[in-house]
Amino acid sequence: MASIPFPASAEEAADARAQRPTVAALLGDEVDAFLFDCDGTLYHAGQIIPGVAEAILHLRSVGKKVFFVTNTSSRSKEQLQAKLAKLGVPCEVDECVPSGVFTATYIQRTHPSAKRVYVVGGQGLVDELARVGIDSFGGPAEDGHRFDDEKFGALAETVAAERCDGVVVGWDLALNYHKIATASLVFQRHPDAFFYATNDDPADRVAGWLLPGNGPLLKGLEAACAACAPGRCGKRAPFGSEATVLGKPNPDYAKLIAEWNGIDLSRAVMVGDRLNTDILMGKQAGMRTLHVLTGVDGFEQIAAQGISPNFVLPSFGSLWTRRPGAPEDPAAAL
Repeated sequence: MASIPFPASAEEAADARAQRPTVAALLGDEVDAFLFDCDGTLYHAGQIIPGVAEAILHLRSVGKKVFFVTNTSSRSKEQLQAKLAKLGVPCEVDECVPSGVFTATYIQRTHPSAKRVYVVGGQGLVDELARVGIDSFGGPAEDGHRFDDEKFGALAETVAAERCDGVVVGWDLALNYHKIATASLVFQRHPDAFFYATNDDPADRVAGWLLPGNGPLLKGLEAACAACAPGRCGKRAPFGSEATVLGKPNPDYAKLIAEWNGIDLSRAVMVGDRLNTDILMGKQAGMRTLHVLTGVDGFEQIAAQGISPNFVLPSFGSLWTRRPGAPEDPAAAL
């Protein structure tokens, strides 16, 4: 299992003592469940953050429920489970709720007659839409398509002949001009089509650098919609030229997990590394919030954004202190 080196120092020991009240509160009887962001909170790409797997296992051992809530929609819940298990975090499929799950459920409930959509995104999003009975075209099937302007007219007729109730955009590592052009044709040939995005995250931290997220990709599709279907500009969402964003910080995301699992959100903790998605969703959903400093936002951003979490830890692995030379009890160790 690959991991990021854990620093050991006198400063770390002092920090650990300062964290004692936070750890005690999180492990106490007033908390029943934890919702975890994934990227930057549990792992960086293919590397688990030290102590995280052990901390989650400890939560389970003391009766806490755990769920995994990521704005990345390219993985289905089965694929997210497989990734977590590979990194040493065993979990059940139903504990994994990527944004594609929420997006598909939201569309099914909001547009019960919707049967077919155009997808810009990964197979996970396609799979989650299919799970609720919504067929799709586009997606990974068009990853290798090259645009041919001489065939654009024929493409327009093909799109017009397809049933298409909307466009759904998720993180797409193979976004190409063909997909942007096809989405623009959906908006032109199906003017009543809805427009949703699984998230608009600007970037994620990977290996010490920021990787563009779904937000920058979505901006291009919104610009294409406004340019090619100007009649949509100014219309109410989700029928305008800007997508309605369904992932974090939408509090309905957390509320859906609570509904499915019988959770009292006032007794749950949202754990994340990004203030304006993870922490904001938790606050809006009536949860306690724990901000970890292993991802995008640090202390400076807390002050700048004015989004104050209930708790801050350098890493969620701070809950796990059974490293060489540390006491046995996680709460007492701090």
